[in-house]
Amino acid sequence: MHKTLKKIFVVCLALSVTALSCTKQKAQGPVLNLYVMSHCPFGIRAEDIILGFIDNFHNDIKLNVRYIVSKQGNNYVSLHGPTELDEDLHQIAIQKLFDNKFYSYLSCYNTSMNRDRCLNEAGIDKKAIDAFVQSGQSEKILNNDFLKTEKLGINSSPTLFINSQRYEGAIQPGHIIRAACSHAPQLSYCKTLPPPVDVHVTLLTGGWTVIYHPNLIKQSLDNFFYKSTVDLTDAGTPQGKALAEKFTVTEAPAMIFSDNITKTTSFGAIQQRLKHVNGSYVDYMNDMGYRHLLDRPSRNNTMIIFTDITNKDSVNACVSIVRLLLDYKKDNFKPRVSVIGNYTGNAALKAAYIVEQENKKPLKDMLPFLSKLSTATSLNNFDKSRHAGTINVRIIKRQIDRNNNAAAGLGIGQAKFAMLINNTEFINAVNPAQSVGIFELSPIIGKMAFPAGQQAGKCSK
Repeated sequence: MHKTLKKIFVVCLALSVTALSCTKQKAQGPVLNLYVMSHCPFGIRAEDIILGFIDNFHNDIKLNVRYIVSKQGNNYVSLHGPTELDEDLHQIAIQKLFDNKFYSYLSCYNTSMNRDRCLNEAGIDKKAIDAFVQSGQSEKILNNDFLKTEKLGINSSPTLFINSQRYEGAIQPGHIIRAACSHAPQLSYCKTLPPPVDVHVTLLTGGWTVIYHPNLIKQSLDNFFYKSTVDLTDAGTPQGKALAEKFTVTEAPAMIFSDNITKTTSFGAIQQRLKHVNGSYVDYMNDMGYRHLLDRPSRNNTMIIFTDITNKDSVNACVSIVRLLLDYKKDNFKPRVSVIGNYTGNAALKAAYIVEQENKKPLKDMLPFLSKLSTATSLNNFDKSRHAGTINVRIIKRQIDRNNNAAAGLGIGQAKFAMLINNTEFINAVNPAQSVGIFELSPIIGKMAFPAGQQAGKCSK
């Protein structure tokens, strides 16, 4: 009996050592520390990009979102105002108390910017989160983030660290995935990662190179795909005409991708935009609305945003654009917000009147107002502290009719949101992420407008 017990002990010890050895040898994935401002459009896009592929790693890598703030005296301040700071604190609480549900919440919030709805959909206890924030515990963690950003010199959203190494590549899925795998090539997903695909892109410019800056589009494509070859072709040349006929392109610019785009990690992000024609994928770019309005006079530094205030996506896109203008220091590039749609109720008409009145105010004063409109549960509850006084229903209806007619004359149709820049770029983008992409390509607002040394695609404090 004694010998039997001894044998059992030896076997158990061997199994324990083996199990411990296996535990030690288990693949340890990298940690992604993403520093953002919670309302920065570029930070939001970086979060969405990482959330889009992180499930492929089956919990082998971890995303931690950290927050970039400044201090004025003893108080924290955030670039996009008190609403952003408040969201930072709540997201900190969610990561601390409901870490396994944070990704779900973040995906929802980045789309809707509706905290209560997203807490409910993710199954997170709102009272517990509010109590954590009110207790000051979130602020203590935020202070750690602040000290870290000061030590590392982080002042731009997004900034990504993989483990302790600062990531300097493009904020695109293929680039980040390969950088993460370079830190942990032993991970199962990294072992099955195919070699990078060289995507060939033909950009039909239509000859409007001054307006569309095709070199900027080329630069963006080079950043979007891990590898790409981009040719610029004037649609007015014989070669361009042949391509336009083959791929049924009726407006320029348009992008024609080689069929191997389907093998890239970026394909899923843009698949819904593309049409498969004659063996290639084509982005006609007409839902983004790059249209050269040849019959319209051009005036410098004019921007009109057509917004249906009953549509949350439309209002969110409007908020995003105003934030971007402020981030790009384009205070003088103040848009006129024109209310479009059909309104019958008094609450909607009063809100429309207030929006039209806001056009008289500086750009920096529009952001908190539009943010409040975006987060209002209904137009009835919109900014009750504002008293528009007695409004002439006939006059505001007449103004909305004029806006609708102007929008119709520009070919906007039934769109809930549209933007016109200098009467040459017409953009129909109903979500903030798409608006960001347009801004990066815009010759007026985007990368070429930056002072030397300032990095595009960042919110900088």
